[in-house]
Amino acid sequence: MKLLFAPGLFRFFFLLLIASTGLLATSCNKDEPEIPDYSARDKGLITDYLASKNITTAQEQASGLYFLPVQTNTNAARVTAGSYASVLYTAHLLDAAGTVFDASSQHNDVPITFVVGGGQLIPGFEEGISLMHIGDKAELLIPSALGYGASTSNPLVPANSVLRIEVEVVDYKAVDDRLITNYLTSKNITTAQKQTSGLYFLPVVTNAAAVRPAIGSTVVVQYTGHLLDAAGTVFDASTPTAPFTFTLGRGQLIAGFEEGIALMHKGDKAELLIPSGLAYGPQGAGKSIAPNTVLRFEVEVTDVR
Repeated sequence: MKLLFAPGLFRFFFLLLIASTGLLATSCNKDEPEIPDYSARDKGLITDYLASKNITTAQEQASGLYFLPVQTNTNAARVTAGSYASVLYTAHLLDAAGTVFDASSQHNDVPITFVVGGGQLIPGFEEGISLMHIGDKAELLIPSALGYGASTSNPLVPANSVLRIEVEVVDYKAVDDRLITNYLTSKNITTAQKQTSGLYFLPVVTNAAAVRPAIGSTVVVQYTGHLLDAAGTVFDASTPTAPFTFTLGRGQLIAGFEEGIALMHKGDKAELLIPSGLAYGPQGAGKSIAPNTVLRFEVEVTDVR
Protein backbone atom coordinates (compact mmCIF):
# COMPACT_ATOMS: atom_id res chain seq x y z
CA MET A 1 0.00 0.00 0.00
CA LYS A 2 2.99 2.30 0.10
CA LEU A 3 2.35 3.38 -3.49
CA LEU A 4 -0.50 5.57 -2.28
CA PHE A 5 1.86 7.87 -0.45
CA ALA A 6 2.52 11.27 -1.90
CA PRO A 7 5.66 12.02 -3.96
CA GLY A 8 8.66 12.81 -1.79
CA LEU A 9 8.00 10.12 0.80
CA PHE A 10 10.06 7.46 -0.98
CA ARG A 11 12.64 7.19 -3.74
CA PHE A 12 11.53 7.43 -7.36
CA PHE A 13 12.97 5.86 -10.48
CA PHE A 14 12.68 7.52 -13.85
CA LEU A 15 13.85 5.49 -16.83
CA LEU A 16 10.90 3.10 -17.18
CA LEU A 17 8.90 4.84 -19.88
CA ILE A 18 11.80 6.40 -21.75
CA ALA A 19 13.61 3.10 -22.05
CA SER A 20 10.60 1.61 -23.81
CA THR A 21 10.53 4.19 -26.60
CA GLY A 22 13.80 3.53 -28.38
CA LEU A 23 14.98 7.12 -27.95
CA LEU A 24 17.17 6.27 -24.98
CA ALA A 25 20.71 7.54 -25.43
CA THR A 26 23.52 5.03 -25.83
CA SER A 27 26.88 5.36 -24.12
CA CYS A 28 30.33 4.99 -25.61
CA ASN A 29 33.41 3.37 -24.17
CA LYS A 30 36.41 5.66 -24.33
CA ASP A 31 38.60 2.65 -25.21
CA GLU A 32 36.68 1.99 -28.44
CA PRO A 33 38.32 2.92 -31.78
CA GLU A 34 37.89 6.50 -32.96
CA ILE A 35 34.58 6.99 -34.73
CA PRO A 36 34.75 8.34 -38.32
CA ASP A 37 33.42 11.85 -38.87
CA TYR A 38 30.21 11.66 -40.90
CA SER A 39 29.22 15.29 -40.35
CA ALA A 40 29.83 16.43 -43.95
CA ARG A 41 27.99 13.41 -45.37
CA ASP A 42 25.10 13.90 -42.95
CA LYS A 43 24.80 17.59 -43.78
CA GLY A 44 24.66 16.71 -47.47
CA LEU A 45 21.90 14.16 -46.88
CA ILE A 46 19.89 16.67 -44.84
CA THR A 47 20.25 19.54 -47.31
CA ASP A 48 19.39 17.20 -50.22
CA TYR A 49 16.25 16.13 -48.35
CA LEU A 50 15.24 19.75 -47.69
CA ALA A 51 15.83 20.69 -51.33
CA SER A 52 13.76 17.72 -52.53
CA LYS A 53 10.85 18.90 -50.37
CA ASN A 54 11.34 22.60 -51.25
CA ILE A 55 11.81 23.39 -47.56
CA THR A 56 13.56 26.70 -46.92
CA THR A 57 12.61 27.34 -43.28
CA ALA A 58 14.80 24.76 -41.54
CA GLN A 59 17.20 26.37 -39.06
CA GLU A 60 20.70 24.90 -38.87
CA GLN A 61 22.09 24.86 -35.32
CA ALA A 62 25.79 25.06 -34.45
CA SER A 63 25.68 21.38 -33.46
CA GLY A 64 24.59 20.31 -36.95
CA LEU A 65 20.96 19.76 -35.96
CA TYR A 66 18.38 21.19 -38.35
CA PHE A 67 15.25 22.53 -36.64
CA LEU A 68 12.12 22.98 -38.74
CA PRO A 69 9.30 24.82 -36.93
CA VAL A 70 5.80 23.68 -37.90
CA GLN A 71 3.64 25.35 -35.26
CA THR A 72 4.98 27.91 -32.79
CA ASN A 73 3.20 29.23 -29.69
CA THR A 74 5.46 32.05 -28.55
CA ASN A 75 3.06 33.04 -25.77
CA ALA A 76 3.25 29.59 -24.17
CA ALA A 77 5.85 28.46 -21.65
CA ARG A 78 9.26 27.71 -23.13
CA VAL A 79 10.96 24.40 -22.49
CA THR A 80 14.03 24.99 -20.33
CA ALA A 81 16.98 22.87 -19.27
CA GLY A 82 16.24 21.00 -16.08
CA SER A 83 12.47 21.08 -16.59
CA TYR A 84 10.24 18.16 -17.51
CA ALA A 85 8.88 18.00 -21.04
CA SER A 86 6.14 15.73 -22.38
CA VAL A 87 6.48 14.93 -26.07
CA LEU A 88 4.58 13.06 -28.76
CA TYR A 89 6.76 11.97 -31.67
CA THR A 90 7.14 9.96 -34.85
CA ALA A 91 10.71 8.96 -35.71
CA HIS A 92 11.76 8.28 -39.30
CA LEU A 93 14.89 7.28 -41.14
CA LEU A 94 15.92 9.78 -43.79
CA ASP A 95 15.38 7.22 -46.55
CA ALA A 96 13.16 7.44 -49.61
CA ALA A 97 10.35 5.57 -47.85
CA GLY A 98 10.55 7.70 -44.70
CA THR A 99 10.66 4.49 -42.67
CA VAL A 100 9.10 4.88 -39.22
CA PHE A 101 11.23 3.12 -36.61
CA ASP A 102 9.43 4.37 -33.49
CA ALA A 103 6.40 6.50 -32.63
CA SER A 104 4.11 7.49 -29.80
CA SER A 105 1.29 5.81 -31.74
CA GLN A 106 3.09 2.51 -31.09
CA HIS A 107 2.87 3.21 -27.33
CA ASN A 108 -0.86 4.05 -27.00
CA ASP A 109 -0.17 7.73 -27.78
CA VAL A 110 1.27 8.21 -24.31
CA PRO A 111 3.86 11.02 -24.42
CA ILE A 112 7.39 10.42 -23.23
CA THR A 113 8.35 12.62 -20.31
CA PHE A 114 11.94 13.46 -19.47
CA VAL A 115 14.19 16.04 -17.87
CA VAL A 116 15.47 18.31 -20.63
CA GLY A 117 19.26 18.38 -20.64
CA GLY A 118 19.52 15.29 -18.45
CA GLY A 119 21.32 13.30 -21.14
CA GLN A 120 18.80 10.48 -21.03
CA LEU A 121 17.73 10.76 -24.66
CA ILE A 122 19.72 11.11 -27.87
CA PRO A 123 21.37 14.57 -27.97
CA GLY A 124 19.66 15.83 -31.12
CA PHE A 125 16.22 15.08 -29.70
CA GLU A 126 16.91 16.88 -26.42
CA GLU A 127 18.45 19.86 -28.21
CA GLY A 128 15.48 20.18 -30.55
CA ILE A 129 12.95 20.05 -27.72
CA SER A 130 14.87 22.77 -25.86
CA LEU A 131 14.06 25.13 -28.76
CA MET A 132 10.30 24.73 -28.32
CA HIS A 133 7.32 25.93 -26.26
CA ILE A 134 4.41 23.91 -24.90
CA GLY A 135 2.07 23.33 -27.84
CA ASP A 136 4.79 23.72 -30.47
CA LYS A 137 5.23 21.25 -33.32
CA ALA A 138 8.45 20.82 -35.25
CA GLU A 139 10.60 18.46 -37.27
CA LEU A 140 14.12 17.61 -36.18
CA LEU A 141 16.70 16.53 -38.75
CA ILE A 142 19.35 14.86 -36.65
CA PRO A 143 22.82 14.00 -37.94
CA SER A 144 24.09 10.58 -36.91
CA ALA A 145 26.51 11.91 -34.29
CA LEU A 146 23.54 13.48 -32.45
CA GLY A 147 21.46 10.32 -32.93
CA TYR A 148 22.68 6.78 -32.34
CA GLY A 149 26.00 7.07 -34.15
CA ALA A 150 27.62 3.76 -34.92
CA SER A 151 25.83 2.01 -32.08
CA THR A 152 22.07 1.41 -31.97
CA SER A 153 19.97 -1.20 -30.22
CA ASN A 154 17.10 -0.76 -32.67
CA PRO A 155 17.40 -3.23 -35.59
CA LEU A 156 15.42 -0.84 -37.79
CA VAL A 157 18.10 1.86 -37.47
CA PRO A 158 21.34 1.18 -39.37
CA ALA A 159 24.62 2.46 -37.96
CA ASN A 160 25.39 6.14 -38.64
CA SER A 161 21.83 6.97 -39.70
CA VAL A 162 20.45 10.48 -40.11
CA LEU A 163 17.06 10.72 -38.40
CA ARG A 164 13.96 12.81 -38.98
CA ILE A 165 11.64 13.15 -35.99
CA GLU A 166 8.26 14.89 -35.95
CA VAL A 167 7.66 16.20 -32.43
CA GLU A 168 4.97 17.97 -30.46
CA VAL A 169 5.49 19.33 -26.94
CA VAL A 170 2.22 18.73 -25.14
CA ASP A 171 0.56 19.94 -21.97
CA TYR A 172 0.32 16.77 -19.92
CA LYS A 173 -2.88 18.04 -18.26
CA ALA A 174 -4.68 18.11 -21.60
CA VAL A 175 -3.26 14.70 -22.48
CA ASP A 176 -4.46 13.26 -19.17
CA ASP A 177 -7.96 14.60 -19.70
CA ARG A 178 -8.07 13.11 -23.21
CA LEU A 179 -6.93 9.72 -21.91
CA ILE A 180 -9.62 9.77 -19.22
CA THR A 181 -12.43 10.85 -21.53
CA ASN A 182 -11.38 8.25 -24.11
CA TYR A 183 -11.50 5.60 -21.40
CA LEU A 184 -14.98 6.71 -20.30
CA THR A 185 -16.21 6.71 -23.90
CA SER A 186 -14.82 3.23 -24.52
CA LYS A 187 -16.74 1.96 -21.48
CA ASN A 188 -19.93 3.91 -22.35
CA ILE A 189 -19.70 5.69 -18.97
CA THR A 190 -21.67 8.94 -18.81
CA THR A 191 -22.03 9.41 -15.04
CA ALA A 192 -18.46 10.41 -14.15
CA GLN A 193 -18.31 13.81 -12.48
CA LYS A 194 -15.36 16.01 -13.44
CA GLN A 195 -14.04 18.12 -10.56
CA THR A 196 -12.38 21.50 -11.03
CA SER A 197 -9.05 19.88 -10.13
CA GLY A 198 -9.29 17.52 -13.11
CA LEU A 199 -10.25 14.49 -11.02
CA TYR A 200 -13.13 12.39 -12.39
CA PHE A 201 -15.40 10.92 -9.70
CA LEU A 202 -17.64 7.99 -10.67
CA PRO A 203 -20.19 7.07 -7.95
CA VAL A 204 -21.08 3.37 -7.78
CA VAL A 205 -22.94 3.04 -4.45
CA THR A 206 -24.01 6.17 -2.53
CA ASN A 207 -25.31 6.31 1.05
CA ALA A 208 -26.21 9.98 1.30
CA ALA A 209 -27.59 9.64 4.84
CA ALA A 210 -24.34 8.18 6.20
CA VAL A 211 -21.49 10.15 7.76
CA ARG A 212 -19.09 11.93 5.45
CA PRO A 213 -15.36 12.20 6.27
CA ALA A 214 -14.09 15.62 7.31
CA ILE A 215 -10.56 16.98 7.58
CA GLY A 216 -8.95 15.13 10.47
CA SER A 217 -11.28 12.11 10.26
CA THR A 218 -9.83 8.63 10.40
CA VAL A 219 -10.99 6.88 7.24
CA VAL A 220 -10.87 3.15 6.51
CA VAL A 221 -10.97 2.14 2.85
CA GLN A 222 -10.68 -0.86 0.61
CA TYR A 223 -9.16 -0.06 -2.76
CA THR A 224 -7.67 -1.45 -5.95
CA GLY A 225 -5.33 0.77 -7.99
CA HIS A 226 -5.14 0.27 -11.76
CA LEU A 227 -3.15 1.79 -14.57
CA LEU A 228 -5.32 3.22 -17.33
CA ASP A 229 -3.96 0.74 -19.88
CA ALA A 230 -5.84 -1.76 -22.01
CA ALA A 231 -5.20 -4.53 -19.49
CA GLY A 232 -6.28 -2.44 -16.50
CA THR A 233 -3.04 -3.45 -14.79
CA VAL A 234 -3.33 -3.59 -10.99
CA PHE A 235 -0.35 -1.92 -9.33
CA ASP A 236 -1.57 -1.92 -5.73
CA ALA A 237 -4.53 -3.09 -3.62
CA SER A 238 -5.73 -3.51 -0.07
CA THR A 239 -7.08 -6.85 1.15
CA PRO A 240 -10.25 -7.78 3.04
CA THR A 241 -8.18 -8.53 6.13
CA ALA A 242 -5.97 -5.45 5.81
CA PRO A 243 -7.95 -2.34 4.81
CA PHE A 244 -6.13 0.95 4.46
CA THR A 245 -6.51 3.48 7.28
CA PHE A 246 -5.41 7.12 7.12
CA THR A 247 -6.19 10.58 8.45
CA LEU A 248 -7.89 12.73 5.83
CA GLY A 249 -6.30 16.09 5.02
CA ARG A 250 -2.74 15.54 6.19
CA GLY A 251 -1.39 15.51 2.63
CA GLN A 252 0.32 12.16 3.10
CA LEU A 253 -1.48 10.48 0.21
CA ILE A 254 -1.65 11.41 -3.45
CA ALA A 255 -3.93 14.41 -3.85
CA GLY A 256 -6.47 12.81 -6.18
CA PHE A 257 -7.07 9.93 -3.79
CA GLU A 258 -7.73 12.19 -0.82
CA GLU A 259 -9.96 14.48 -2.88
CA GLY A 260 -12.01 11.52 -4.09
CA ILE A 261 -12.44 10.05 -0.62
CA ALA A 262 -13.61 13.44 0.67
CA LEU A 263 -16.57 13.22 -1.76
CA MET A 264 -17.81 9.96 -0.24
CA HIS A 265 -19.82 8.71 2.75
CA LYS A 266 -19.37 5.68 4.97
CA GLY A 267 -20.46 2.68 2.89
CA ASP A 268 -20.00 4.42 -0.46
CA LYS A 269 -18.26 2.81 -3.40
CA ALA A 270 -16.78 4.78 -6.29
CA GLU A 271 -14.14 4.90 -8.98
CA LEU A 272 -11.56 7.68 -9.10
CA LEU A 273 -9.90 8.59 -12.39
CA ILE A 274 -6.87 10.57 -11.29
CA PRO A 275 -4.79 12.70 -13.70
CA SER A 276 -1.07 12.41 -13.23
CA GLY A 277 -0.75 15.87 -11.71
CA LEU A 278 -2.92 14.68 -8.80
CA ALA A 279 -0.97 11.40 -8.56
CA TYR A 280 2.78 10.91 -8.98
CA GLY A 281 3.35 13.53 -11.68
CA PRO A 282 6.51 13.63 -13.79
CA GLN A 283 8.50 11.57 -11.28
CA GLY A 284 6.35 8.43 -11.41
CA ALA A 285 6.62 5.94 -8.59
CA GLY A 286 8.96 2.98 -8.37
CA LYS A 287 8.98 0.48 -11.22
CA SER A 288 5.19 0.23 -11.40
CA ILE A 289 4.12 3.76 -12.35
CA ALA A 290 5.81 5.63 -15.17
CA PRO A 291 6.07 9.44 -15.26
CA ASN A 292 2.81 11.29 -15.99
CA THR A 293 0.59 8.21 -15.53
CA VAL A 294 -3.18 8.46 -15.14
CA LEU A 295 -4.52 6.15 -12.42
CA ARG A 296 -7.89 4.50 -11.79
CA PHE A 297 -8.91 3.48 -8.28
CA GLU A 298 -11.88 1.40 -7.20
CA VAL A 299 -12.59 2.50 -3.62
CA GLU A 300 -14.99 1.70 -0.79
CA VAL A 301 -15.21 3.70 2.43
CA THR A 302 -15.84 1.07 5.11
CA ASP A 303 -15.57 3.29 8.17
CA VAL A 304 -15.27 6.93 9.22
CA ARG A 305 -14.19 7.75 12.75
